[in-house]
Amino acid sequence: MARYRRFDLTTESAPPSNPDAIESVRLRRAGLKSALSGLEIAIAAPAPGRLDEWAAGVREALAVVQDVWTRHVVETEAPGAFLDELVEAEPRLAKPSQRLREEHSQISSVLVEVDDALSPPELDDEWAERMRGLLTSVLVALARHRQRGADLVYEAYAVDIGGGF
Repeated sequence: MARYRRFDLTTESAPPSNPDAIESVRLRRAGLKSALSGLEIAIAAPAPGRLDEWAAGVREALAVVQDVWTRHVVETEAPGAFLDELVEAEPRLAKPSQRLREEHSQISSVLVEVDDALSPPELDDEWAERMRGLLTSVLVALARHRQRGADLVYEAYAVDIGGGF
């Protein structure tokens, strides 16, 4: 159920012109959160003595994140998609919207680099520890991106799309 604030015509925030778009954002957020949780679980699995199994689990979880991330980027950045609608409704948010677009590109590049790094010629405990650090940094970047996205939606529409989703 959507939580909308009552609007005073003197406020700067406009009600969402398309409540379905807000619900779509909420669902994308939930999917990304679930994928990130799966990656976190895979990263935290024991690695010593089972590096091949650990790496396979991490690769599988990362593939899910990449798939969900790609859909997120397409569904928010396509011409006329959510970010375009948001900026049209609230031009003052063009700069933070652009920041999210830039993050999309940066995070996409890092996901590809990490995926490549998960297939080294030799696996050892030090490699696994380095990968855990790198993957944890990716999780942090994605969590911060989700936070900025939630803040942007709230600034535009005064709609809480859910911090836990």
